[in-house]
Amino acid sequence: MTQNRIREWYNHFDGDVCVSFSGGKDSTVLAHLVHDIYPDVPLVFSNTGLEYPEIQSFARKMGAEFVRPKMRFDEVISKYGYPIISKEISGTIYYARRITDRKWGDYPSGRRNQLLGKVGCDRTIDRSRSDLNGERKGEDGNSIFNKEKYMPLCTGTQFMISDQCCHQMKKVPLKKYQKDTKRYPLIGTMAEESKLRENAWLKHGCNAFESKKKTSQPMSFWTEQDVLKYIKENEIEIASVYGDIVAVDNMGFQYEPLPGVECKLKCTGCQRTGCIFCGFGAHLEKGETRFQRLAKTHPKQYEYCMMGGNGLTIQSMTRLLQNMTETGKTGTRKKYGCRPRRVWA
Repeated sequence: MTQNRIREWYNHFDGDVCVSFSGGKDSTVLAHLVHDIYPDVPLVFSNTGLEYPEIQSFARKMGAEFVRPKMRFDEVISKYGYPIISKEISGTIYYARRITDRKWGDYPSGRRNQLLGKVGCDRTIDRSRSDLNGERKGEDGNSIFNKEKYMPLCTGTQFMISDQCCHQMKKVPLKKYQKDTKRYPLIGTMAEESKLRENAWLKHGCNAFESKKKTSQPMSFWTEQDVLKYIKENEIEIASVYGDIVAVDNMGFQYEPLPGVECKLKCTGCQRTGCIFCGFGAHLEKGETRFQRLAKTHPKQYEYCMMGGNGLTIQSMTRLLQNMTETGKTGTRKKYGCRPRRVWA
């Protein structure tokens, strides 16, 4: 089915397509699937400087074309803010905290209403309000979204928060590549990775021919286990930062997978790669976190990560978020001895 979606995308654009290649295991599997049918389709890698060195080396080995952002990471977080919690929440906070009563716009005011819980003048804002207040339920009866508890981050922090890092560092240079080459990207993302990606898949399917941003995600219905199984069965080389792929039992013991036997697989190294310094989802990690692992495996990158940007450390942000989770308050004034800047009326 995946290769059928690839063929549809390729034929629709007369072969003017490319693989958006991150160097991770998911996009490596996608590259293998695409090149099995169309070996001449180019791989495009956005060299942000934020990836593991092993990922950059692997992208070169795979023959990917490199594109680069105009802004450095420290410039992005100094201007826009840190990527923490999740892309959707960071984006809501970024727009909401910059709005005043003298500067209204449909999109920003919707962001502000998401956090204030106000009823808006259109269906989009009304729906955002229901998300925040926990009125919109999933099939299990639980609230699908709840941003209300993150309200203190709009006014009570010494650092900025936004979803702009990925946009500026990856999407902008890749969009420029697409504009210059007239090639439409195939992307190795999966619906299980986030609610946003699941909703996009349910709305557009694998091939978003009718979307404003025309992209193909032919692996949308795959799972993490599908990816690992495909790599193991097809003996595909992946970046060394992942280590080996092994089976793991319910007690956590690792062993070599047996042919034809169903088992849970995992990597002995990094489970996910992406950008080293990204904080999305870090607060949900159990056991050894990505940053604790980074300190062991890549101490130089860890040091830059902890002390980079505008001087506030990720350690400080983590402590603040933990305090907010426990008390519902940021505690910024007490901790820093100052009053946070008022960012909206």
